[in-house]
Amino acid sequence: MKRGLALISAACLILGFQNCSQSNLQSGVGLGQDVSITAPKNLSTGEDTSGVTAKVTFVEVPNMSDSSSAAQKASGEITQYRLVVSLQSGTINLMDNRNEVLEKRCLSSSSLQEIKTILSGSSICAAAVSAGDVCAQVYSPGYASLYADDERINLGERRDSCGHGHKDLCGSVADVFQNYISHLRNHWAEMSCE
Repeated sequence: MKRGLALISAACLILGFQNCSQSNLQSGVGLGQDVSITAPKNLSTGEDTSGVTAKVTFVEVPNMSDSSSAAQKASGEITQYRLVVSLQSGTINLMDNRNEVLEKRCLSSSSLQEIKTILSGSSICAAAVSAGDVCAQVYSPGYASLYADDERINLGERRDSCGHGHKDLCGSVADVFQNYISHLRNHWAEMSCE
């Protein structure tokens, strides 16, 4: 009796995981599918929040240090290097300011799926800034750029203390994406193309 119950329980468990796995693949963003976001029609001002849908092809992570320069990495200074991630293939290229590829790595299929899931269906929000505000001229570079329909969207960039030019993913998706970018920034050199 106990063997029969154990056999039935094991069969149910195996069949249950197979069904969950298939439904997740069908409901999620597939590896070959496009990633689209919604952006305001006028990205420079953030006006007209009705938005347009744009296909994201690349994610760029700026200010990467050359892997051979630990001192530069520790100082946190702005560098000429950046990571460019293809959302189609999952390749990661470390590039310099002359657009030469210095190193090539690849996202695992699960990491590629994760970034696609984070971005898919998300929206870009621009900061609302009052015209009468007095602002200090302080520039903060963004943490990542999205290339959507041949337009570059700098996420997290601020041109002054009031937030002029600030654009980011809306809501808590911005925090999730920043954490993903932070992980990518810290671990990209460990990734390989296999």
